[in-house]
Amino acid sequence: MGYPQARVVAVAECSSHAVLDAVVGGFKESERIVSDALDAHIGSGTLLLADRGLWGLARWHRLRDRGAHLLWRIERRKARRVQDVLPDGSYLARIEANKHSKAAGTVKAPPALVRVIEYRVDGQPDIVRLITSLTDHEEYPAAELAALYARRWEIELVFDEIKTHQRGRPVLRSQTPDGVRQEIYAHLVVHHATRDLLDEAARLHQSVAERTSFTRALHVVRRTVISPSGFSPLRPQT
Repeated sequence: MGYPQARVVAVAECSSHAVLDAVVGGFKESERIVSDALDAHIGSGTLLLADRGLWGLARWHRLRDRGAHLLWRIERRKARRVQDVLPDGSYLARIEANKHSKAAGTVKAPPALVRVIEYRVDGQPDIVRLITSLTDHEEYPAAELAALYARRWEIELVFDEIKTHQRGRPVLRSQTPDGVRQEIYAHLVVHHATRDLLDEAARLHQSVAERTSFTRALHVVRRTVISPSGFSPLRPQT
């Protein structure tokens, strides 16, 4: 029997590198569909950063209705109907549903007015295009939002901490879907707890948690475990 394959989509908090919520789906399921289950965690006052693969007009409206603000990367062919150019170089544009993407029996999402921010990273030929619900250019300057979006990539550091340093094995041990879910959530809980310890240590020493080694903290945590469990998830416990 082969190992079950799973797709994990997570919401992470940039400021503390902590995973706030995650959903596990089948390997063949689209991230766009699986990630819908994370909407419940995103509420009023949240600023959600997302890559272009998660774009969807209906999702945009759904999250905005929850009171969240959005800063997403988008493909260049989107948001081309310019409504107004702002003093900082960003502009307001109208996005409409693709006329070819309407599924049978569904209603198209209404248009959305977004603010578009374009910039190029030094040494890179491609133009990065962001759209955001933060339309006030004075309160939210384009340069600050572009710098903030760059922090979205910090979730990759979180994945590296969990998959490379914490897990320590190339594959999960479980061979059942329930076992895989149990192991994944166990790893996420351990990571969150370790990150909480890093934040607390940084607070006590008046430093920044991001400058503290996660690997070193993980070693400290492992040394404090008196009797680590060595049972296999396949063997029932009595």
